[in-house]
Amino acid sequence: GTWPMRTEMPGRARQIKSNALASSVVLVCRPRQENPTASRQQFLSELAHELPPALDALTREGHIAPVDLAQAAIGPGMRVYSKYGRVETFAGEPVTVRDALIAINQAIADYDQQEAGALDAESRFCVDWLQEHGHGNGGYGVAETLAVAKNVVIDDLRDTHRLLSAERGQVSLLPLEDYGPDRATPREHGLPLPLTTWEGCFRIAHHLGRESEGGQGIAGAGRVARQMGGDADGVERLARILYNYYDRKGDSANAVIFNNLVTAWPEIAQKAQEESEQPELAAETDPEPGRLL
Repeated sequence: GTWPMRTEMPGRARQIKSNALASSVVLVCRPRQENPTASRQQFLSELAHELPPALDALTREGHIAPVDLAQAAIGPGMRVYSKYGRVETFAGEPVTVRDALIAINQAIADYDQQEAGALDAESRFCVDWLQEHGHGNGGYGVAETLAVAKNVVIDDLRDTHRLLSAERGQVSLLPLEDYGPDRATPREHGLPLPLTTWEGCFRIAHHLGRESEGGQGIAGAGRVARQMGGDADGVERLARILYNYYDRKGDSANAVIFNNLVTAWPEIAQKAQEESEQPELAAETDPEPGRLL
């Protein structure tokens, strides 16, 4: 099994602007009395069934930082493998520990894809575009084909939600710098629109980058999370996907940003809750009956 333990203090010097360890992961082992044999297909089937709930517990309840997740997931993954004395292929060849670890990593990647599928259509478009083109340019025709598949419109992504630029036949996602505090709320027919998970995630990431500026990062991130309402939890899931993307690309600067977002998420969610309760408290103590605050 796996016991991830939060042993590092937040805000320590080593952690600032670095992809620092957030947890210590203890692997717990014990001898087994029974040693049955399983096929590789049986092992993979059980892994696909048992690992996603374990990952849910690690990410949504334990808030394990993305940088620590692969190590934390070894325990529940190897629990499936190690309950057998031998796992073998159809030809009778052994499935080694190395093979099992590769399968566990693939199961984590499959989990990320499922998480992306739960996002709003605009954010799913941005995730797929990022995976294929990064923050560089791609052809407009390619973008339009993907937009049709995701049931979104390129013009809306550019003009209404302002998630990308589309000029001279080239499409590219907007960089993190474009999601600063002066960014206007998206509107349609003069009315404010709910933030997409993609925009909320990038806005919050931008606020966290200002944490050293008078401690305003968490407060600003909490206000963005509050604006998103019930969809705010998708930000943490998207941040994990973004961390994995930037980490694979060797972009440590952006990987650190989204790893830190996940680590700070419980505090951000708490700040959003406090913000949402303030108007109610003000209304209860308002000395002027009938006055709208």
